[in-house]
Amino acid sequence: MWADNETTEDFLNYDIHCNLIKEYVTNPNLLPLTIGVFGDWGSGKSSIMKMLEQKLENEPRILTIYFNSWLFESYEDAKVSLLENILLELSKNETLSETAKKKVLSLISRVDYMKFAKDGISKYGKNILDIVSTGGVGTAIEIGINSLTTKLSNISTADASGLNDYIKKEQNDVTKNSIKTFRKDFQELITATDYDSVVIFVDDLDRCMPERVIDTLEAIKLFLSVPNTAFIIGADERIIKHSISMHLNLHTFNNDSEYLHASQQIVTDYIEKLIQIPYRIPKLSPSEIESYNNLLFSSSLLDAADFKKVYEVYLEFRVSDFYSPFSFGNIKDSVSLDEKPELNNLLNISHFMSQMITNVLKGNPRQTKRFLNTFILRQKLAKVANLDIDIFILIKLMLLEYLNPILFKKLNELQSPDTGLINELMLLESIFIDEEKNTLGDAFQEWQTPQIQNWIKVNPRIGEIDLRNYFWLVRDKTDSTLSNIHMVSPIIQKLYALIINTDKHQRSLGFVELSKLDNEIHLEVFNLLKTELYNNPSKTSNLVVSLFDFIEKIENEYFANETIIIFSEINFSLIKGERIVVSILKYIKTKYKKFLPTVDSLILSFSEKQPSILQKTAKKEIKD
Repeated sequence: MWADNETTEDFLNYDIHCNLIKEYVTNPNLLPLTIGVFGDWGSGKSSIMKMLEQKLENEPRILTIYFNSWLFESYEDAKVSLLENILLELSKNETLSETAKKKVLSLISRVDYMKFAKDGISKYGKNILDIVSTGGVGTAIEIGINSLTTKLSNISTADASGLNDYIKKEQNDVTKNSIKTFRKDFQELITATDYDSVVIFVDDLDRCMPERVIDTLEAIKLFLSVPNTAFIIGADERIIKHSISMHLNLHTFNNDSEYLHASQQIVTDYIEKLIQIPYRIPKLSPSEIESYNNLLFSSSLLDAADFKKVYEVYLEFRVSDFYSPFSFGNIKDSVSLDEKPELNNLLNISHFMSQMITNVLKGNPRQTKRFLNTFILRQKLAKVANLDIDIFILIKLMLLEYLNPILFKKLNELQSPDTGLINELMLLESIFIDEEKNTLGDAFQEWQTPQIQNWIKVNPRIGEIDLRNYFWLVRDKTDSTLSNIHMVSPIIQKLYALIINTDKHQRSLGFVELSKLDNEIHLEVFNLLKTELYNNPSKTSNLVVSLFDFIEKIENEYFANETIIIFSEINFSLIKGERIVVSILKYIKTKYKKFLPTVDSLILSFSEKQPSILQKTAKKEIKD
């Protein structure tokens, strides 16, 4: 089993990325500089940044500062948190001159004062008079508050009602002046420290709420012209764009293509002003996933000394060969595997497993690790239960569980209780593998998407296999632990939270942002919605409303057909009180004429159910 954390051990040949970024941030001719390390959720951004930090820490004339945005998200001002962290790290330098130490103290005082000026009135209200007059502001900001104290002393308690406006004006004036001088003084401090460069890592920015993302980016703007500084920002670029769009009020309901293009260009321009070099992490290839799997297996099942040998051989191997997998043979040549049957078995299947995982999990290291953790658990369960299973079949079924938990559950329901065979799967294999004539029509449409077709084509064929033991292994998992809300990226989690919000305006914002993204994300969000409709009866009413919004805002025949399937399969008792179900079906048959007979048949079936709001609404629709 493997922890889901960043690492400084390079199982993914990310050292080449680190070395390239290092060249940028240590080149004085390129500084000041901001680099965006962009990649999907779980792609290894944090690991690259940690590995680079480790390299730079060995350089005596380079100072590294690591700031985790997410850890400080609950703080009232993300901008202040970042500034404070940078200054505190600088203050730890034991070789600072007296001049530099005074400069640090002055800057820290100014940051505290900026914080006080920003939220003093909202936090303390009219009691600010007492706080200032009694010296309770705190020694760190006493110098900065003197001018404000003098002015406040002329205000009587009777004038407190107008204090709010007065303080706001003072806040704006003081903050502007502080920012003007802050950059100049910080530049003098960097010069006084005698570092060749100060490299600030800003990690996990894509886990923060949009307003915190913007706060942090605005703080970075303070340093854009300060010599010898470099910022390295690790984030999912889509979330940064989403946050900027929200900040600039570009989440509009105007679907005009020219407007959308112009809006996207504004967001792009905003990013380019802040981030000079976007560095995008490529998705892993099958050979890279195979190497990654083999190193994970070895690190788990070899003792520390043997794994050190394997790892050193891998690092040497990767210097001369970027393309081939670090395979079973390479590991066997490094250490003896004679008494390691479990490791032998895993390394033997690694090549096959890696091909499948790459196709389905899109070369994502975090998802690969989570998949392997679940696979190992189920393999151990099979051993304890004395089940004779083919691990290749188990892997294939688990990949469907990840791809589409609803179809995975249906597959379980379709198997014969007597033989464990699935006739429908045999038919699908004959069509998509043997290329026999497709006579399915609109039936089984959810099984005919390119993604599921690819899954069907992957060896081994399982249509003629008794799958009862395999589904026994996952009998408590048929609602899927692999594809729940925690398995998807933060951007999908945030979008999903918006589109199922009970507030109509929030839902609309969510769909505006979702419409800007690609079909793969549309499908992932829809699958989350569909899974929750099947499995969370307490939320059915709200989810049905979100479903209607989805098929209206994200126009796609596939989602319309999936909605028909949901209403034909879902427990009637969950939707019998919903008038909106018929409205959704009416919309589908109007928008997509091909579904008219199917929809009419479904509405008729509702009209024949037990008396309920849905039954009455269906009857009325038939009469009309």
